[in-house]
Amino acid sequence: MNAFDLAYLGALPLVAPGMAYKRLRHGKYRESLPAMLGRRLPNPALPLATTHRCRLHAVSVGETIAAGAVWRELRRRVPDWEYLVTTTTETGQAQARTTLDSAQHFTYAPADFSWTVRRFHDAWRPTLYLFFETEIWPNMLLDCGARAIPTYLVNGKLSERSARGYARGASILRRPLAAVRRFYMQTPGDAERLERVLGDATRIEVAGNVKFDALPQPLSADERADLRRRWGIPPETFVVLAGSTHPGEEELVWNAFCQARRDVPGMVLVLAPRHPERFAAVAADLRKWGARVHATSTGDNTAAAGQTDVVLIDQMRVLARSYGAADLALVAGSWAPIGGHNLLEAAVHGIPVLRGPHMHAQPDIVRVLGPDDGAPEVGADRLGDEIARLATQADARMRLGQAAARAANSNRGAAARVVEGILADLNQAAPKS
Repeated sequence: MNAFDLAYLGALPLVAPGMAYKRLRHGKYRESLPAMLGRRLPNPALPLATTHRCRLHAVSVGETIAAGAVWRELRRRVPDWEYLVTTTTETGQAQARTTLDSAQHFTYAPADFSWTVRRFHDAWRPTLYLFFETEIWPNMLLDCGARAIPTYLVNGKLSERSARGYARGASILRRPLAAVRRFYMQTPGDAERLERVLGDATRIEVAGNVKFDALPQPLSADERADLRRRWGIPPETFVVLAGSTHPGEEELVWNAFCQARRDVPGMVLVLAPRHPERFAAVAADLRKWGARVHATSTGDNTAAAGQTDVVLIDQMRVLARSYGAADLALVAGSWAPIGGHNLLEAAVHGIPVLRGPHMHAQPDIVRVLGPDDGAPEVGADRLGDEIARLATQADARMRLGQAAARAANSNRGAAARVVEGILADLNQAAPKS
């Protein structure tokens, strides 16, 4: 048992009640908790890999989609590798099984106790570890270092607030972080903040944001028409899609939509809550506010044309594609102090993307998709007016949409840079025959 184990055990009385409540109230952790606690391991242990058994670890949905871009590039470059995909959340696991569908192994990351990490590595025997964004778990990194497992941080990001926190514990974290061969960061700012924590720039590289390489293909005209048909929306109806909403944002969006609909009668709102455990509650709220709601989970059992105010996307892993059936996107998590979500998924479809003021978790995306690039910031008090303006001004809507698609598509290539760097580093470290 080490200092990190003692810190985790000390935090358990604070963390466990919240986890128990979420499990009982929302059904969370029922699938993931046994694996997190070191159960459901291969028995017997997997045989040693003949090439590399590469572990890709992502927290949840967004990081898993980013991991998919790197995985596809790895498969292209080294098709004989074996892959173990781990996630922290159950929604991330479901996304992984879709995005990285032909990987050989899927499971949940173990809780970061030294004994669960050792059991995990003994059973799965990974030979390479790639973790995404800033999912830093000290015992995992320490055990990778002890086993000489090459370890890389991919798509790293570090806010100023997080950097200050890490800097306060830099003397404790530097030993685990010493196991990381390369830190591939999203932006120069992320790299500079990490350098302050590490006190060393030699292992840090700026590769860009691999989420640009994980974008969906725009829908064809036939695919767009088919999706609208299944939603019960007539072809010429103006559609506003609000994606990844959080508590409080549904009411804000509904009120803005109702205001805009006074100028544009007949428009339809498509709404996708961020978390599946809220689907039923959001549907109930919408009906309480007077909306006629059609849920996408009913499949082809569509509502009659003109009889729906809100199409509720109550299914997972369909939002990125669904943006292609809309005329205007509102990317939420930005009108509540969440930090924003992925604007690129909407921008790639060539539609304007409106966002709120809280985008601090997506600095690289905001840098690329600014007000002149199809993704203007709109305060809650102006949202209804802006929806109505873009619904009635086709030229302005087209101009913003084209700018959004151009910005999203012109920033690809980070996944290839990361993979090139990892393969070069592995080759350099390999013993010479």
